[in-house]
Amino acid sequence: MILGAIILGVGVFGVLAVPRLTAEPGPAQTDQVTDLNWSVFSEEGLAYIEAARTPRIDLSSPPVDAASIGLPDTGSVAVGPHATGLGYRLVLIATDAEPNGALFLAPSFTVSTSGGQLQSVRVDERGARDFRETYLLLAERSVDYGYTAPASTRLAEAISEARDAGAPVTVRSDRGTSTGMGIVAEATCFGAGFCSVSYIVTPAVG
Repeated sequence: MILGAIILGVGVFGVLAVPRLTAEPGPAQTDQVTDLNWSVFSEEGLAYIEAARTPRIDLSSPPVDAASIGLPDTGSVAVGPHATGLGYRLVLIATDAEPNGALFLAPSFTVSTSGGQLQSVRVDERGARDFRETYLLLAERSVDYGYTAPASTRLAEAISEARDAGAPVTVRSDRGTSTGMGIVAEATCFGAGFCSVSYIVTPAVG
């Protein structure tokens, strides 16, 4: 009878608690997003980003006023890595004229400002890749983002330079604009033969 009561208790906890543990965050409150449901980077806004992991930034009408979305006049705000190890579903909207912009599934990103305006959003890929994986990733993403991927020989040179210098070497693509905003791919290569990849996103004009 005692064992039966324990099993019943565990079952009841499972029925009552699991939905609370796995439920998605509810709709954002007014102090957590803008009036149009875009993310803000105030204390309340960042807490909601951490809970929902679905940040959204509107780059459609540059220049983007930093204060209006809770950013410092000049500086940067980093988001992630998330405590659970899960990534963020970051949506960047480029213009109102047509559906465009980009969706990034990223472990972390950084929003930078200067002179009261949003200057860039730096989006990180997860982990580091060897030379071949880095080249293939950059080439694959170039189709979507419109930049010209760095040549494989340049990546190989960067790894050799990093090995000789004992410090990372960075390789960047040109600025792609096929998404309606500027995207530059950046590979930071290390002497051990691995590179990390990020994307620097800037408003199309402004």
